[in-house]
Amino acid sequence: QDYGADHAMEFIESCLHMSQIPEHPIAPHDIDLFHTVATVSVPDSLSIGFGESDTNLRFIEDLDHLNFRELPPGTRLGEFSVSGNTTPLSVIDENGEKVTSRYFTFDNNELCTTRPVMPSMFTLNTEIIHQDCLGYLMERMDNKHL
Repeated sequence: QDYGADHAMEFIESCLHMSQIPEHPIAPHDIDLFHTVATVSVPDSLSIGFGESDTNLRFIEDLDHLNFRELPPGTRLGEFSVSGNTTPLSVIDENGEKVTSRYFTFDNNELCTTRPVMPSMFTLNTEIIHQDCLGYLMERMDNKHL
């Protein structure tokens, strides 16, 4: 987007015109740094839809608009109807561990977040979701990692 390119150009211009590099650390409120923590997938056996659809897993219609926005715990992402003990999502962290319950609840057939999280690359393309993944989850990095 033009805004992002303009913002990057302004930042570089500002850096190039600095008389000196500051020695003080960056103030914690001046930086928001996130890192990818997990991949979100949907089992191949489930049908997927968005908005008003007759599928096993119905995400909110504008799920992709949540990308790169930090969501609070309890954010509703959709609803599901599956038989047996099939979990509607699989979340795998960067170590290959299944961490689905760390990020989502499935109470009363609703899919909600359990903690502050930022989706990235969430897609509405059901073919991509089944071939690859729904998208990724990011979390805010602590200032001690800076």
